[in-house]
Amino acid sequence: MKYTMKQPLSVITILIMVNTVSAGCLENGLFRNDKDNLSLASPTWGKGDFWEYSITVDDKQFSTTMVVSVDDDDSDYYIGAGNLDDAKRHAVLNYNPALGRVQMSDYAIYENNIPQKIADFPLKQDNSWEFSLYGENFKASVIDITETVAEINANSNSGAFIKYTFDKNARWLNDFEYTNSNGEVELIMNLANYGSGYTGNSYFCRGGDLFDEEFIGPDFGVYDTVFANEGHERYGPWNYIVYYLEADIGSSGSGELVLRDHEGTEVLLETFSPGTNQHIMGTVAGSSGNWTLEISLSGNADVRARIAGAIQYTYSV
Repeated sequence: MKYTMKQPLSVITILIMVNTVSAGCLENGLFRNDKDNLSLASPTWGKGDFWEYSITVDDKQFSTTMVVSVDDDDSDYYIGAGNLDDAKRHAVLNYNPALGRVQMSDYAIYENNIPQKIADFPLKQDNSWEFSLYGENFKASVIDITETVAEINANSNSGAFIKYTFDKNARWLNDFEYTNSNGEVELIMNLANYGSGYTGNSYFCRGGDLFDEEFIGPDFGVYDTVFANEGHERYGPWNYIVYYLEADIGSSGSGELVLRDHEGTEVLLETFSPGTNQHIMGTVAGSSGNWTLEISLSGNADVRARIAGAIQYTYSV
């Protein structure tokens, strides 16, 4: 009978011991979130390091571009594209935020000559910081982290947002996606390859003062692209003008676009035929430095014209 009376006490004692051990385990971190202890330090780059990305802009995918760490000046890495067309495309579309310069101390990219930290190293779970990009102010935070990658979300008050992943092994971004305040995905980047030892030329086109307008037929207009008159405010005259045209012409539509300098020299003439869908990029150079855009559309026609001045830099890697 005494044995029978002790049995419940033993069970109670065991439960108390289990609860005590469990509480001790929680306090000692056995069941604690290990992500709290994870962090990813800033990478180290050297001349000839490269990253190849698949780029999608406005639902159009471009061939893979190569980004190259070409040199440094003790404060910044100079980043160019392995293909000149990619560099020109960036000047008018701003399609890769890392092209140009990256600050060595914190790997901040430059937006309007001001360094912006898209990654605040060391990266840790739930860390938050702010930066500006694409004319928006973003608040970023690490939403998930492992021993090799950190997922980052950045949101602006306008509704625009960016999501991207830093990859420790790649030593830079594994992906990058920008959605504007209208909910339109403007840019998607996915890492295809990376490595070291790139040799050859690398290019960067410093773009500025973008003209960006959409025209829907029937329409006619003459636009003075005053921005191209004096070149970049800090770095001098443009080497040339880069244009990027998107034309969606219905079966009943047609049109014509003319870009000329103010001396009257016709430097670009594009004719849009019925039933065509085109994406056209190119460059023009004029003697006066002053530009006028003329466009005429009839019927069912939609043309978006983006024009920017560009200063070209060529680096030997």
